[in-house]
Amino acid sequence: MEAPLVEARPAATVMLIRDSEVGMEVLVVRRRPRGFFGGLTVFPGGAVDPVDASGLADEVVKGNHSDQEFRVAALRELAEETGLALTIDGVVSAPNLRGESLLSTLRAAGIRLDGSALTLVSRWITPEEAPTRFDTRFYVVRADDTPEVRIDSDELVDHTWTAPGDALAMHAEGTLEMFLPTIAHLRWLERRSTVDDAIAAAHGADGRSLVAPKRMEDGSLMPIHLPAEA
Repeated sequence: MEAPLVEARPAATVMLIRDSEVGMEVLVVRRRPRGFFGGLTVFPGGAVDPVDASGLADEVVKGNHSDQEFRVAALRELAEETGLALTIDGVVSAPNLRGESLLSTLRAAGIRLDGSALTLVSRWITPEEAPTRFDTRFYVVRADDTPEVRIDSDELVDHTWTAPGDALAMHAEGTLEMFLPTIAHLRWLERRSTVDDAIAAAHGADGRSLVAPKRMEDGSLMPIHLPAEA
């Protein structure tokens, strides 16, 4: 008897990118060696929580998109994990809080996060046979000037701004552990020379490509590209 299919949990990830003297860089973080993503280098992000679809979120996060709760989750997780709040006035330091407390404090301070600044790049769904599954939206956003990153030491152990190609090289050398979606999006970024190029390419993609990796007989994952309506 086959095990019942595990429902994919909604999630969101944000690729924060900036231009530098050495080319375009992206912010990556490394998770503590525990849980499903233990030890992996990833982009900031996490699961969509009930607060992300609440009236409080509507007050704090600018935007009215069909995927609004995913955008809220991406911005909330970015603030929680890195201490960076992407607001309508630029990137500022976020209060060291989480969830409803974070959004309530931002509302009290009159700070609005900018959901409209995010551009959807793709949607990935964990293979059906996996014991833990996510249905994740990947967003990209410009971050020209940012305060110092303050990582959530409970979930993360490190962070770095890196050229996409350098991160891929470190993964190939075994220095950074990554999983398929992170690698794929770093390759996507590597093909763009500037932030403007990446944002333009993301607008072209607009999340229409649903990526559903399939487990092959040898245990490897083959990414299968499907139209979103499928």
